[in-house]
Amino acid sequence: MASQTGRAARATRESGRQTRDALFTAATELFLEHGDGVAITQICAAAGAHPNQVTYYYGSKERLFVEVACAAVLRAGKRAEDDAATAETVGDYTEKLVGSLLGPGAPSVELFVEAMLMTGRRGELRDLITDTLRTLHSSGEDALIRTLMRTGWQLRAGIDVEAKAFWSAIFGLVIQKTATGESFGYSLEEAVAVIFANLQIPETVLNTSID
Repeated sequence: MASQTGRAARATRESGRQTRDALFTAATELFLEHGDGVAITQICAAAGAHPNQVTYYYGSKERLFVEVACAAVLRAGKRAEDDAATAETVGDYTEKLVGSLLGPGAPSVELFVEAMLMTGRRGELRDLITDTLRTLHSSGEDALIRTLMRTGWQLRAGIDVEAKAFWSAIFGLVIQKTATGESFGYSLEEAVAVIFANLQIPETVLNTSID
């Protein structure tokens, strides 16, 4: 009897994990395509779940949205670093990094910007944003160490500040890109220049090889 009860409990937990994962996967696809205007009923229809299960597993649609946005921007940041890993110069590295974040990664970054704005009204969600920003900044510090500092260029401020400045510039560019659509005024080269100007990195560093 005890073993049957244990098996039933494990089956229930596994079913719960599957439902939670299905909701997260469906929400990710829908939020990336439509933003936070997606209805709970749409998410549940795509996940094969019921609306009360969103509340049960996530507390609210808003928390689900923020969790999806945080995971999405972390994936975008990792993909950007992977895209830039083959670069041979600082300029090439930055172009690939920014190109990835403003190109295929832009919907994920935009989603995270929406989530940051949402937490201004939902203070209980701020820890999710804070933890994600901390991870992005830490990853950015590692990227700067691997590139700029190995060229011999001296950073103007602490590396943690530079990493925050980089992501602040990315968020600003993505907001402009989202707001202006096809009329977005920056080419990739100009966007890279904006990043370098924001970090006050001289052009002479652009052609420096990454050893």
